Amino acid sequence: MISGSLTQVQRSSSIAGSCQLRRWYQWPWVLLLALGLLATGCSQDVSNIGVGLPTANTNTGAYLVDTLTIRSSTVLRDSVVTSNTNSLLVGRYTDPQLGTITAKSFVRLGLTSSFIPDPTAVYDSLTLVLTLDNYRYGDTTKTQSLVEVHRFTDPNNAISATKVSFASPRLTPPPSYSPTLLNYDTIQRKNVAPIARARPTLTSLRLHLDNNLGRQLLAAGQRGQLSTQDALDSYLPGIALTPAPTDDATIIRLSATSSGAGITLYYHLPTDPTTVLSTFFSFAAGNRHFYQVTADRSTAGATSSTNFPQMSLQAVPAALTGQQTFVEGALGLQTRLDFPYLTDIQQYGAHITVTSAQLIAPVPAFSVLQSPFVPAPPPLIVTVADGSNRVQATYLANVPYMSGISSLTGLQQGYYQWSIATYVQQVLNRNVPNNGLLLGSVTSALPDRVVLGSAQNKDSKLQLQLYFITVK
Repeated sequence: MISGSLTQVQRSSSIAGSCQLRRWYQWPWVLLLALGLLATGCSQDVSNIGVGLPTANTNTGAYLVDTLTIRSSTVLRDSVVTSNTNSLLVGRYTDPQLGTITAKSFVRLGLTSSFIPDPTAVYDSLTLVLTLDNYRYGDTTKTQSLVEVHRFTDPNNAISATKVSFASPRLTPPPSYSPTLLNYDTIQRKNVAPIARARPTLTSLRLHLDNNLGRQLLAAGQRGQLSTQDALDSYLPGIALTPAPTDDATIIRLSATSSGAGITLYYHLPTDPTTVLSTFFSFAAGNRHFYQVTADRSTAGATSSTNFPQMSLQAVPAALTGQQTFVEGALGLQTRLDFPYLTDIQQYGAHITVTSAQLIAPVPAFSVLQSPFVPAPPPLIVTVADGSNRVQATYLANVPYMSGISSLTGLQQGYYQWSIATYVQQVLNRNVPNNGLLLGSVTSALPDRVVLGSAQNKDSKLQLQLYFITVK
Protein backbone atom coordinates (compact mmCIF):
# COMPACT_ATOMS: atom_id res chain seq x y z
CA MET A 1 0.00 0.00 0.00
CA ILE A 2 0.91 3.67 -0.19
CA SER A 3 1.05 4.04 3.57
CA GLY A 4 -0.05 7.57 4.36
CA SER A 5 0.47 8.78 0.80
CA LEU A 6 -3.00 10.29 0.49
CA THR A 7 -2.39 12.18 3.73
CA GLN A 8 0.84 13.47 2.27
CA VAL A 9 -0.94 14.83 -0.78
CA GLN A 10 -3.68 16.39 1.33
CA ARG A 11 -1.00 18.03 3.49
CA SER A 12 0.56 19.52 0.39
CA SER A 13 -2.81 20.94 -0.61
CA SER A 14 -3.30 22.38 2.86
CA ILE A 15 0.07 24.08 2.78
CA ALA A 16 -0.73 25.48 -0.63
CA GLY A 17 -4.02 26.88 0.64
CA SER A 18 -2.53 28.45 3.75
CA CYS A 19 0.06 30.23 1.67
CA GLN A 20 -2.57 31.26 -0.95
CA LEU A 21 -0.98 29.38 -3.84
CA ARG A 22 -4.18 28.82 -5.79
CA ARG A 23 -4.14 32.08 -7.72
CA TRP A 24 -0.38 32.64 -8.04
CA TYR A 25 -0.49 31.84 -11.72
CA GLN A 26 -2.38 35.14 -12.27
CA TRP A 27 0.49 37.31 -10.97
CA PRO A 28 3.90 35.95 -11.99
CA TRP A 29 5.84 38.41 -9.85
CA VAL A 30 3.81 37.46 -6.80
CA LEU A 31 4.55 33.82 -7.57
CA LEU A 32 8.30 34.43 -7.47
CA LEU A 33 8.07 36.29 -4.17
CA ALA A 34 5.80 33.69 -2.62
CA LEU A 35 8.08 30.85 -3.66
CA GLY A 36 10.91 32.52 -1.79
CA LEU A 37 8.74 32.96 1.31
CA LEU A 38 7.50 29.37 1.05
CA ALA A 39 11.07 28.07 0.93
CA THR A 40 11.85 29.77 4.24
CA GLY A 41 8.48 29.64 5.99
CA CYS A 42 6.80 26.43 4.80
CA SER A 43 9.70 24.04 4.26
CA GLN A 44 11.22 21.44 6.54
CA ASP A 45 14.89 20.82 7.23
CA VAL A 46 16.46 18.23 4.93
CA SER A 47 19.81 16.52 4.97
CA ASN A 48 22.42 16.25 2.28
CA ILE A 49 21.15 12.72 1.69
CA GLY A 50 18.40 12.74 -0.91
CA VAL A 51 18.15 16.48 -1.56
CA GLY A 52 17.40 17.97 -4.94
CA LEU A 53 13.90 16.56 -5.40
CA PRO A 54 11.01 18.84 -6.46
CA THR A 55 8.13 19.60 -4.08
CA ALA A 56 4.56 18.53 -4.69
CA ASN A 57 1.82 20.80 -6.05
CA THR A 58 -1.53 19.07 -6.26
CA ASN A 59 -3.11 22.06 -8.03
CA THR A 60 -1.04 21.27 -11.11
CA GLY A 61 -1.42 17.51 -10.90
CA ALA A 62 2.06 17.03 -9.43
CA TYR A 63 2.57 14.68 -6.50
CA LEU A 64 5.38 13.75 -4.16
CA VAL A 65 4.94 10.38 -2.45
CA ASP A 66 7.56 9.35 0.10
CA THR A 67 5.63 6.71 2.05
CA LEU A 68 5.41 3.95 -0.53
CA THR A 69 5.87 0.52 1.07
CA ILE A 70 9.32 -1.01 0.53
CA ARG A 71 10.07 -4.56 1.57
CA SER A 72 13.70 -5.61 1.80
CA SER A 73 15.33 -8.96 2.39
CA THR A 74 18.72 -10.68 2.23
CA VAL A 75 19.06 -13.23 -0.57
CA LEU A 76 21.62 -16.00 -0.95
CA ARG A 77 22.85 -16.51 -4.52
CA ASP A 78 25.83 -18.75 -3.77
CA SER A 79 26.72 -19.67 -7.34
CA VAL A 80 29.73 -17.33 -7.32
CA VAL A 81 32.25 -18.61 -9.86
CA THR A 82 35.90 -18.12 -8.90
CA SER A 83 37.64 -20.30 -11.48
CA ASN A 84 37.21 -17.56 -14.09
CA THR A 85 39.08 -14.87 -12.13
CA ASN A 86 42.76 -14.03 -12.24
CA SER A 87 43.01 -14.04 -8.46
CA LEU A 88 43.37 -16.24 -5.41
CA LEU A 89 42.28 -15.41 -1.85
CA VAL A 90 43.91 -16.72 1.32
CA GLY A 91 43.36 -15.79 4.95
CA ARG A 92 40.86 -15.46 7.77
CA TYR A 93 39.09 -12.54 9.43
CA THR A 94 36.25 -12.31 11.93
CA ASP A 95 33.65 -9.86 10.70
CA PRO A 96 31.36 -8.56 13.48
CA GLN A 97 28.36 -8.84 11.16
CA LEU A 98 29.06 -11.96 9.11
CA GLY A 99 31.19 -14.11 11.41
CA THR A 100 34.61 -15.66 10.77
CA ILE A 101 35.37 -15.58 7.05
CA THR A 102 37.93 -18.07 5.77
CA ALA A 103 39.44 -18.08 2.26
CA LYS A 104 41.38 -20.98 0.70
CA SER A 105 42.81 -21.35 -2.80
CA PHE A 106 43.54 -24.34 -5.01
CA VAL A 107 46.00 -24.30 -7.90
CA ARG A 108 47.21 -26.73 -10.56
CA LEU A 109 50.85 -26.36 -11.54
CA GLY A 110 51.94 -26.28 -15.17
CA LEU A 111 55.05 -27.27 -17.05
CA THR A 112 56.83 -24.47 -18.88
CA SER A 113 58.88 -27.11 -20.72
CA SER A 114 59.41 -30.85 -20.59
CA PHE A 115 61.40 -31.68 -17.47
CA ILE A 116 63.95 -34.50 -17.97
CA PRO A 117 67.05 -33.51 -15.96
CA ASP A 118 70.42 -35.21 -16.19
CA PRO A 119 70.48 -38.47 -14.18
CA THR A 120 73.42 -37.16 -12.16
CA ALA A 121 71.70 -33.86 -11.15
CA VAL A 122 71.78 -32.99 -7.44
CA TYR A 123 68.89 -31.29 -5.63
CA ASP A 124 69.44 -27.84 -4.05
CA SER A 125 66.12 -26.28 -3.00
CA LEU A 126 62.41 -25.79 -3.77
CA THR A 127 60.80 -22.34 -3.63
CA LEU A 128 57.25 -21.07 -4.03
CA VAL A 129 56.79 -17.47 -5.23
CA LEU A 130 53.42 -15.75 -4.73
CA THR A 131 52.52 -12.37 -6.21
CA LEU A 132 50.28 -10.07 -4.13
CA ASP A 133 48.45 -6.83 -4.85
CA ASN A 134 47.43 -4.28 -2.18
CA TYR A 135 43.98 -5.73 -1.51
CA ARG A 136 43.46 -6.64 2.15
CA TYR A 137 40.27 -7.61 3.95
CA GLY A 138 40.95 -7.46 7.67
CA ASP A 139 43.42 -6.17 10.23
CA THR A 140 46.90 -5.76 8.79
CA THR A 141 48.28 -4.71 12.20
CA LYS A 142 48.03 -8.33 13.39
CA THR A 143 50.55 -11.04 12.60
CA GLN A 144 49.51 -14.24 10.88
CA SER A 145 50.92 -17.23 9.05
CA LEU A 146 51.51 -15.92 5.57
CA VAL A 147 50.04 -18.84 3.62
CA GLU A 148 50.29 -22.50 4.52
CA VAL A 149 51.01 -24.78 1.54
CA HIS A 150 49.61 -28.31 1.20
CA ARG A 151 49.90 -31.00 -1.46
CA PHE A 152 46.91 -32.49 -3.25
CA THR A 153 46.59 -36.18 -2.48
CA ASP A 154 44.16 -37.50 -5.10
CA PRO A 155 44.64 -36.92 -8.85
CA ASN A 156 41.01 -37.95 -9.38
CA ASN A 157 39.75 -35.29 -6.96
CA ALA A 158 41.74 -32.27 -8.06
CA ILE A 159 40.55 -29.33 -10.20
CA SER A 160 38.09 -30.01 -12.97
CA ALA A 161 39.30 -29.22 -16.46
CA THR A 162 35.76 -29.04 -17.86
CA LYS A 163 33.56 -27.58 -15.11
CA VAL A 164 33.57 -24.18 -13.46
CA SER A 165 34.41 -24.06 -9.75
CA PHE A 166 32.48 -22.05 -7.18
CA ALA A 167 33.31 -20.13 -4.03
CA SER A 168 30.89 -22.31 -2.10
CA PRO A 169 32.20 -25.72 -0.95
CA ARG A 170 28.61 -26.93 -1.16
CA LEU A 171 28.65 -26.45 -4.92
CA THR A 172 32.28 -27.46 -5.53
CA PRO A 173 33.74 -29.97 -3.06
CA PRO A 174 37.33 -28.86 -2.43
CA PRO A 175 40.23 -31.08 -3.59
CA SER A 176 41.68 -33.52 -1.09
CA TYR A 177 44.96 -32.28 0.33
CA SER A 178 47.39 -33.45 2.97
CA PRO A 179 47.30 -31.72 6.38
CA THR A 180 51.12 -31.87 6.40
CA LEU A 181 52.74 -28.53 5.66
CA LEU A 182 54.99 -28.13 2.65
CA ASN A 183 56.37 -24.90 4.12
CA TYR A 184 59.92 -25.25 5.42
CA ASP A 185 61.76 -22.78 7.65
CA THR A 186 65.48 -22.99 6.85
CA ILE A 187 66.44 -21.31 10.16
CA GLN A 188 64.22 -23.36 12.47
CA ARG A 189 64.76 -26.38 10.21
CA LYS A 190 61.17 -27.54 10.45
CA ASN A 191 57.95 -27.38 8.49
CA VAL A 192 56.29 -24.15 9.57
CA ALA A 193 54.83 -21.14 7.74
CA PRO A 194 56.38 -17.70 8.28
CA ILE A 195 54.64 -15.40 10.77
CA ALA A 196 54.34 -11.73 9.79
CA ARG A 197 51.96 -8.86 9.08
CA ALA A 198 50.23 -8.77 5.73
CA ARG A 199 51.27 -5.21 5.06
CA PRO A 200 49.58 -3.54 2.06
CA THR A 201 53.07 -2.77 0.70
CA LEU A 202 53.95 -6.46 0.61
CA THR A 203 54.00 -7.38 -3.09
CA SER A 204 55.46 -10.89 -3.12
CA LEU A 205 56.13 -13.89 -0.92
CA ARG A 206 59.04 -16.25 -1.40
CA LEU A 207 58.45 -19.42 0.59
CA HIS A 208 60.89 -22.31 1.02
CA LEU A 209 59.17 -25.67 0.56
CA ASP A 210 59.85 -29.12 1.96
CA ASN A 211 63.11 -30.61 0.71
CA ASN A 212 61.60 -34.08 0.53
CA LEU A 213 59.12 -32.87 -2.10
CA GLY A 214 61.96 -31.19 -4.00
CA ARG A 215 64.01 -34.36 -4.10
CA GLN A 216 60.95 -36.36 -5.14
CA LEU A 217 60.26 -33.98 -8.03
CA LEU A 218 63.87 -34.15 -9.23
CA ALA A 219 63.86 -37.94 -9.05
CA ALA A 220 60.52 -38.16 -10.87
CA GLY A 221 61.91 -35.94 -13.62
CA GLN A 222 64.99 -38.10 -13.96
CA ARG A 223 62.72 -41.14 -14.39
CA GLY A 224 60.78 -39.34 -17.15
CA GLN A 225 57.64 -38.97 -15.05
CA LEU A 226 57.39 -35.18 -15.53
CA SER A 227 57.84 -34.86 -19.27
CA THR A 228 54.21 -33.86 -20.03
CA GLN A 229 51.45 -31.89 -18.36
CA ASP A 230 49.37 -35.04 -17.83
CA ALA A 231 52.34 -36.69 -16.16
CA LEU A 232 52.79 -33.73 -13.81
CA ASP A 233 49.05 -33.72 -13.01
CA SER A 234 49.26 -37.38 -12.09
CA TYR A 235 52.36 -36.96 -9.89
CA LEU A 236 51.52 -33.58 -8.33
CA PRO A 237 47.85 -32.72 -9.01
CA GLY A 238 48.14 -29.32 -7.37
CA ILE A 239 48.60 -27.40 -4.13
CA ALA A 240 46.25 -25.82 -1.59
CA LEU A 241 46.99 -22.41 -0.08
CA THR A 242 45.33 -21.97 3.32
CA PRO A 243 45.49 -19.84 6.46
CA ALA A 244 46.80 -21.44 9.66
CA PRO A 245 44.11 -22.83 11.98
CA THR A 246 44.65 -20.04 14.51
CA ASP A 247 44.94 -17.15 12.04
CA ASP A 248 42.42 -14.35 12.49
CA ALA A 249 43.88 -11.25 10.89
CA THR A 250 43.32 -10.54 7.21
CA ILE A 251 42.52 -12.01 3.82
CA ILE A 252 45.04 -11.29 1.07
CA ARG A 253 44.70 -11.48 -2.70
CA LEU A 254 47.24 -13.28 -4.87
CA SER A 255 47.68 -13.43 -8.62
CA ALA A 256 46.84 -16.72 -10.30
CA THR A 257 48.13 -15.64 -13.70
CA SER A 258 51.33 -13.75 -12.92
CA SER A 259 54.26 -15.05 -14.93
CA GLY A 260 56.34 -15.13 -11.75
CA ALA A 261 53.89 -17.13 -9.61
CA GLY A 262 54.78 -20.79 -9.17
CA ILE A 263 57.30 -23.28 -7.82
CA THR A 264 60.96 -23.32 -8.85
CA LEU A 265 63.10 -26.42 -8.39
CA TYR A 266 66.82 -25.64 -8.12
CA TYR A 267 69.56 -28.22 -8.78
CA HIS A 268 73.09 -28.56 -10.17
CA LEU A 269 75.39 -31.03 -11.86
CA PRO A 270 78.25 -32.55 -9.87
CA THR A 271 80.65 -31.66 -12.68
CA ASP A 272 79.66 -27.98 -12.52
CA PRO A 273 78.44 -27.18 -8.96
CA THR A 274 78.62 -23.38 -9.39
CA THR A 275 76.12 -23.28 -12.25
CA VAL A 276 72.55 -23.02 -10.95
CA LEU A 277 70.01 -25.05 -12.91
CA SER A 278 66.25 -24.81 -12.41
CA THR A 279 62.83 -25.69 -13.74
CA PHE A 280 59.66 -23.70 -13.16
CA PHE A 281 56.21 -25.14 -12.42
CA SER A 282 53.97 -22.15 -13.22
CA PHE A 283 50.51 -21.21 -11.95
CA ALA A 284 49.74 -19.58 -15.29
CA ALA A 285 50.87 -22.59 -17.32
CA GLY A 286 48.67 -24.82 -15.17
CA ASN A 287 45.71 -22.62 -16.13
CA ARG A 288 43.39 -24.11 -13.52
CA HIS A 289 42.64 -22.52 -10.19
CA PHE A 290 39.85 -21.33 -7.91
CA TYR A 291 39.25 -20.17 -4.36
CA GLN A 292 36.56 -20.74 -1.77
CA VAL A 293 35.16 -18.48 0.93
CA THR A 294 33.13 -19.66 3.92
CA ALA A 295 31.64 -17.97 6.99
CA ASP A 296 31.24 -19.32 10.51
CA ARG A 297 28.15 -17.43 11.70
CA SER A 298 28.54 -18.56 15.30
CA THR A 299 31.34 -16.04 15.81
CA ALA A 300 29.34 -13.02 14.61
CA GLY A 301 28.52 -10.40 17.22
CA ALA A 302 25.09 -9.72 15.73
CA THR A 303 22.43 -12.13 16.99
CA SER A 304 20.56 -11.67 13.70
CA SER A 305 23.34 -13.50 11.86
CA THR A 306 21.76 -16.84 12.76
CA ASN A 307 18.83 -15.94 10.50
CA PHE A 308 20.87 -15.59 7.31
CA PRO A 309 19.54 -17.52 4.31
CA GLN A 310 20.90 -21.06 4.12
CA MET A 311 19.63 -22.24 0.73
CA SER A 312 20.44 -20.80 -2.67
CA LEU A 313 17.89 -18.16 -3.82
CA GLN A 314 16.30 -18.11 -0.35
CA ALA A 315 15.24 -14.65 0.88
CA VAL A 316 15.10 -13.66 4.56
CA PRO A 317 13.06 -10.52 5.44
CA ALA A 318 14.88 -7.63 7.09
CA ALA A 319 12.65 -8.04 10.15
CA LEU A 320 14.52 -11.28 10.94
CA THR A 321 17.99 -9.72 10.59
CA GLY A 322 17.66 -6.69 12.82
CA GLN A 323 15.88 -4.45 10.28
CA GLN A 324 18.91 -4.53 8.03
CA THR A 325 19.99 -6.43 4.94
CA PHE A 326 23.36 -7.49 3.58
CA VAL A 327 25.40 -7.48 0.38
CA GLU A 328 28.61 -9.54 0.19
CA GLY A 329 30.18 -10.74 -3.02
CA ALA A 330 32.14 -13.91 -2.26
CA LEU A 331 29.49 -15.37 0.05
CA GLY A 332 26.77 -14.58 -2.50
CA LEU A 333 24.67 -12.30 -0.29
CA GLN A 334 22.44 -9.79 -2.05
CA THR A 335 19.62 -7.47 -1.03
CA ARG A 336 16.20 -7.69 -2.63
CA LEU A 337 13.88 -4.66 -2.76
CA ASP A 338 10.17 -5.08 -3.44
CA PHE A 339 7.54 -2.39 -4.02
CA PRO A 340 4.33 -4.44 -3.67
CA TYR A 341 1.86 -1.56 -3.94
CA LEU A 342 3.60 0.44 -6.64
CA THR A 343 0.64 0.40 -9.03
CA ASP A 344 -1.62 1.86 -6.32
CA ILE A 345 -0.41 5.33 -7.25
CA GLN A 346 -2.63 5.07 -10.30
CA GLN A 347 -5.49 6.00 -7.99
CA TYR A 348 -4.37 9.57 -8.63
CA GLY A 349 -4.95 9.26 -12.36
CA ALA A 350 -4.92 6.81 -15.23
CA HIS A 351 -2.11 8.61 -17.07
CA ILE A 352 0.93 9.07 -14.86
CA THR A 353 4.35 10.33 -15.87
CA VAL A 354 7.15 9.66 -13.39
CA THR A 355 9.51 12.61 -13.31
CA SER A 356 11.72 11.47 -10.42
CA ALA A 357 12.04 8.32 -8.30
CA GLN A 358 15.03 8.47 -5.98
CA LEU A 359 15.83 5.46 -3.85
CA ILE A 360 17.97 6.25 -0.81
CA ALA A 361 19.62 3.35 1.03
CA PRO A 362 21.51 4.46 4.16
CA VAL A 363 24.30 2.34 5.62
CA PRO A 364 24.02 1.97 9.43
CA ALA A 365 26.96 3.84 10.92
CA PHE A 366 27.75 1.12 13.44
CA SER A 367 28.29 -1.42 10.65
CA VAL A 368 31.18 0.69 9.36
CA LEU A 369 32.58 1.63 12.78
CA GLN A 370 32.63 -2.01 13.88
CA SER A 371 34.85 -2.95 10.95
CA PRO A 372 37.49 -0.23 10.56
CA PHE A 373 39.97 -2.65 8.97
CA VAL A 374 37.92 -3.75 5.97
CA PRO A 375 37.63 -1.88 2.65
CA ALA A 376 34.94 0.77 2.26
CA PRO A 377 31.54 -0.55 1.15
CA PRO A 378 31.75 -1.48 -2.54
CA PRO A 379 29.76 0.04 -5.41
CA LEU A 380 26.47 -1.75 -6.02
CA ILE A 381 25.12 -3.32 -9.18
CA VAL A 382 21.33 -3.08 -9.48
CA THR A 383 19.56 -5.79 -11.43
CA VAL A 384 15.95 -6.61 -12.23
CA ALA A 385 14.78 -9.77 -10.46
CA ASP A 386 12.20 -12.40 -11.15
CA GLY A 387 9.89 -13.94 -8.58
CA SER A 388 12.50 -16.57 -7.65
CA ASN A 389 15.36 -14.11 -6.98
CA ARG A 390 17.09 -14.77 -10.27
CA VAL A 391 18.69 -11.93 -12.21
CA GLN A 392 16.82 -10.96 -15.36
CA ALA A 393 18.73 -7.90 -16.57
CA THR A 394 21.14 -5.23 -15.38
CA TYR A 395 19.40 -2.00 -14.41
CA LEU A 396 22.42 0.02 -13.20
CA ALA A 397 25.98 -1.28 -13.50
CA ASN A 398 27.57 0.90 -10.82
CA VAL A 399 26.03 2.82 -7.90
CA PRO A 400 28.84 4.40 -5.84
CA TYR A 401 29.01 4.54 -2.06
CA MET A 402 28.62 8.12 -0.80
CA SER A 403 28.52 9.99 2.50
CA GLY A 404 26.38 12.83 3.84
CA ILE A 405 24.60 14.24 6.88
CA SER A 406 21.63 12.17 8.02
CA SER A 407 18.42 14.09 8.78
CA LEU A 408 17.52 11.41 11.35
CA THR A 409 20.72 11.48 13.41
CA GLY A 410 22.45 14.69 12.31
CA LEU A 411 25.64 12.68 11.89
CA GLN A 412 27.80 11.78 8.94
CA GLN A 413 26.47 8.60 7.36
CA GLY A 414 27.20 6.49 4.32
CA TYR A 415 24.47 5.81 1.78
CA TYR A 416 23.61 4.86 -1.77
CA GLN A 417 21.21 6.83 -3.95
CA TRP A 418 19.98 6.13 -7.44
CA SER A 419 17.00 6.65 -9.72
CA ILE A 420 14.46 3.91 -10.35
CA ALA A 421 12.21 6.17 -12.44
CA THR A 422 12.54 3.99 -15.53
CA TYR A 423 11.63 0.87 -13.58
CA VAL A 424 8.62 2.55 -11.95
CA GLN A 425 7.35 3.92 -15.26
CA GLN A 426 7.67 0.54 -16.97
CA VAL A 427 5.77 -1.15 -14.15
CA LEU A 428 3.00 1.45 -14.33
CA ASN A 429 2.81 1.00 -18.10
CA ARG A 430 2.59 -2.78 -17.57
CA ASN A 431 5.71 -3.26 -19.70
CA VAL A 432 7.51 -5.28 -17.01
CA PRO A 433 6.24 -7.24 -14.01
CA ASN A 434 6.72 -5.68 -10.60
CA ASN A 435 9.20 -8.28 -9.34
CA GLY A 436 11.55 -5.86 -7.61
CA LEU A 437 15.29 -5.23 -7.74
CA LEU A 438 18.38 -7.09 -6.56
CA LEU A 439 21.41 -5.25 -5.15
CA GLY A 440 24.77 -6.98 -5.51
CA SER A 441 28.40 -6.03 -5.07
CA VAL A 442 30.31 -4.83 -8.13
CA THR A 443 33.32 -6.66 -6.65
CA SER A 444 31.24 -9.82 -6.96
CA ALA A 445 33.85 -12.44 -6.02
CA LEU A 446 35.48 -10.53 -3.15
CA PRO A 447 34.39 -10.50 0.52
CA ASP A 448 33.66 -6.75 0.43
CA ARG A 449 30.38 -6.20 2.23
CA VAL A 450 27.81 -3.56 3.05
CA VAL A 451 24.91 -3.43 5.50
CA LEU A 452 21.76 -1.55 4.46
CA GLY A 453 18.93 -0.28 6.63
CA SER A 454 15.31 -1.27 6.01
CA ALA A 455 12.20 0.88 5.65
CA GLN A 456 11.53 0.23 9.35
CA ASN A 457 15.03 1.01 10.55
CA LYS A 458 14.74 4.11 12.77
CA ASP A 459 18.29 5.37 12.25
CA SER A 460 18.95 4.15 8.69
CA LYS A 461 15.62 4.23 6.93
CA LEU A 462 15.34 2.96 3.38
CA GLN A 463 13.32 5.53 1.42
CA LEU A 464 11.74 6.01 -1.98
CA GLN A 465 10.88 9.58 -2.94
CA LEU A 466 8.57 9.41 -5.93
CA TYR A 467 7.52 12.47 -7.89
CA PHE A 468 4.99 12.18 -10.71
CA ILE A 469 2.45 14.19 -12.64
CA THR A 470 -0.96 13.17 -13.87
CA VAL A 471 -2.28 14.10 -17.29
CA LYS A 472 -6.04 14.62 -17.42
